[in-house]
Amino acid sequence: MGPGRAISSHRAEAGASSDSRAYDLLMGSPLILFSVFALAGFAIVIPQQWRGGSGNYPIILTEAVNAVFLGLQLVLVCTRRLPIAKAGGFRPRVWAFAGANFGYALLLLPRVTLGAAMAGLSSLIVVTGTLGSVVALMWLGKGFSIFPQARILVTGGPYTFVRHPLYLFEQWAMLGVALQYRQPWALLLVAVSLCLQFPRMHYEEEVLAETFAGYRDYKCITPRLIPRFPLRKQSSSPE
Repeated sequence: MGPGRAISSHRAEAGASSDSRAYDLLMGSPLILFSVFALAGFAIVIPQQWRGGSGNYPIILTEAVNAVFLGLQLVLVCTRRLPIAKAGGFRPRVWAFAGANFGYALLLLPRVTLGAAMAGLSSLIVVTGTLGSVVALMWLGKGFSIFPQARILVTGGPYTFVRHPLYLFEQWAMLGVALQYRQPWALLLVAVSLCLQFPRMHYEEEVLAETFAGYRDYKCITPRLIPRFPLRKQSSSPE
């Protein structure tokens, strides 16, 4: 798909993207249903684990922060702004769907029993990644979507450092989960999932650049995934 076609597709769909709230909720219904069922499961499991006194508090903490993330995701899908523009064609939606859901392939692998150190490391990575995702999602706010769409332009908070902090933190959390499954296949799935994010990001950036005038400047000064920290310059002392 050439640039000219991409622009025309975005503009052609801009009118359709101002559909009713009911249509937007219908499009988000799979995520809404998934979040509701997952939250219901956490509401049952977490109190049982806590009352059971198993002492497995890292797992409980991991489940709790995941519940917070899913709850926030559920609220935003139901209250988000209607899209201004969408990426046209079938391909952007396929990449977005694959990138958003490929991590569930980990569930096809057998779980392994981890030692105390590895279990703690896994929980630490999952918790920090999920908390980072919560922060990024809070900043993204009502601009949240799964498919490549332009709702609002967010450049503050974690978006000051990278253009896609939510994907960065989600992949980091997925790495922590992968440590709980058979290797090296679990880490291979993480690598594939990371690769799937790049075409997803490409289509998102394309529609954002065509919709928001300031996005191209933001894109030029902000890295995609890896933060760029300035190196401290050493002052030369006079001889």
